[in-house]
Amino acid sequence: MVNFKDGVIRDGSTSGSGKALGNLKNGVIRNGSTPGAGTPLGNAKDGIIRNGSTPGAGSPLGNVKDGVVRNGSTLGAGAAKGKVSDYTIKGIEREYDAEIVAVYHFLIKKFL
Repeated sequence: MVNFKDGVIRDGSTSGSGKALGNLKNGVIRNGSTPGAGTPLGNAKDGIIRNGSTPGAGSPLGNVKDGVVRNGSTLGAGAAKGKVSDYTIKGIEREYDAEIVAVYHFLIKKFL
């Protein structure tokens, strides 16, 4: 089971335990084991999920608006891929919706 604690996403059964899959800091998802370390995989800003290394940079992969995940490049556009609750991992509930979905996409399973 995947969990999130202190900016690090881990593959473990309890919060904060297990092998580090990556991290989330300032809207950028990286593959390192500490927040801010590692190669940038993508980012989330203003509800848009992108594959760039800084927030707002890169080509758009999808968006999140009103709890609905879509594959369009602007907010509310594109085919629905599910709800934010479908992509939530343990401990990440307090982060922004777009960051929750981006973490799932880049570190767990690509779906956008």
